[in-house]
Amino acid sequence: MGNSSSSGIAGIGDVQIKTSSGSTITLKDVRHVPDLRLNLLSMVCLDEQGYENHFSRGTWKMSKGVLTIARGHVCGTLYKTHLRICTDSLNIAEEASQDLWHLRLSHIGEKGLTTLMKKNLINIDKNVTLGPCSHYLFGKQHRVSFSSTSTKRSELLSLVHSDVCGPLEVESLGGSRYFLTFIDDASRKVWVYFLITKDQVFECFKILHVLVERETGKKLKCLRSDNGGEYTSKVFDAYCRTYGIRHEKSLPRTPQHNGVAERMNRTIMERARSMLNMVKLPKSFWGEAVNTACYLINRSPPVPLNFEVP
Repeated sequence: MGNSSSSGIAGIGDVQIKTSSGSTITLKDVRHVPDLRLNLLSMVCLDEQGYENHFSRGTWKMSKGVLTIARGHVCGTLYKTHLRICTDSLNIAEEASQDLWHLRLSHIGEKGLTTLMKKNLINIDKNVTLGPCSHYLFGKQHRVSFSSTSTKRSELLSLVHSDVCGPLEVESLGGSRYFLTFIDDASRKVWVYFLITKDQVFECFKILHVLVERETGKKLKCLRSDNGGEYTSKVFDAYCRTYGIRHEKSLPRTPQHNGVAERMNRTIMERARSMLNMVKLPKSFWGEAVNTACYLINRSPPVPLNFEVP
């Protein structure tokens, strides 16, 4: 000390500081001396850490390469500068709750969360049950579900389901009033396309056809849809015949015959409405919500796959 006395060091550690020039640096092996009224910087220690110190005409500058880190001015027999100690910014990863993962995965069910936890894909407390979610209840449709009687195919693209949802109450940000889904029966992967009018279905199907066959190396064998006019045009039928795609169409007023696609569209809309309600976004954001729901559905364990992650 300046008066020949001594003071104890309470601790040694690293300190992150912000200088008057806006730079943030970390000082190593800083001594914490509670009895000192001022903070002292050792030029030798700064030099050892690779900083350059320049003194000229009562000013001090600390730099590293061409970057000026800090400046100061003479004050008595010392140089004075203004530094601010940064608060501890360490982010500690905590175990997220079931409710938080339920929201993150667009309102996935408790069994799906448990499956992801058992596969070590998420970190949750297995002893805590999922609480009620008002946003999910808001988005859920109160309709009688169709019973599932069909047998799931095991080969990719052996059967693809499709359905159109809409017209929606308001246009999306991109001007769409409908969305179109295709679901592979074997993997339950879903593809979504946004439509301004329903007559765009055929063009979207051609795009999907090329995409999935290129990605999988397999041939699309069967398409199942309802009997809507967007699926029954002459050009649609001719295209399917040309490429050897069997087109199964449900009977009029029997949506249960196209149950996989009907249920998927209902699930997507429930999750989209739930997300919009939770963050209080306008209905015009439904396209973004539908896209997000499909993205998360494709990464969640579905019931038809015995909760195996796709």
